[in-house]
Amino acid sequence: MVFAGTFDHLHEGHKHILRIAFRLGETVGIGLTSDAMIEHKTDRKLIQDYDERLKNLTAFIESECDLTRCDIFSIETREGGADKMKDLDALIVSDEIGVVQSAFDINKMRMENGLTRFHIIVIPRVCTSDGRPLSSSRIRRGEVFHEDDLVY
Repeated sequence: MVFAGTFDHLHEGHKHILRIAFRLGETVGIGLTSDAMIEHKTDRKLIQDYDERLKNLTAFIESECDLTRCDIFSIETREGGADKMKDLDALIVSDEIGVVQSAFDINKMRMENGLTRFHIIVIPRVCTSDGRPLSSSRIRRGEVFHEDDLVY
């Protein structure tokens, strides 16, 4: 099982998906977006660097999950290598339309590469009390959220 993301300003939405991944998968691969891959973003200067994001991700996994059951690796492309991973059985994605479509696109690439399709596990995003999804972008814009503002 694998999933990927930038994990900028690690928040409850990220933690929710991580907890589910560790419940569902015997082993969990986590693709962490490289700094080079996010260079094009307009708010790049507000995004934590790779080392900071890796440190926060690792600390959370150590505190609540099992670091020995996962492999965190840097990704340089949208596919993150999932189009070529031979033993990949499932990809976890959030319910964001573009992200789900990317999972289908990667499955198509896998078939073109002679590999089997993986299962796509869609996890609803954590929303705030205003009904909008919690996101790193909203955090970077200065929107502040409290535990009691979140809806799972």
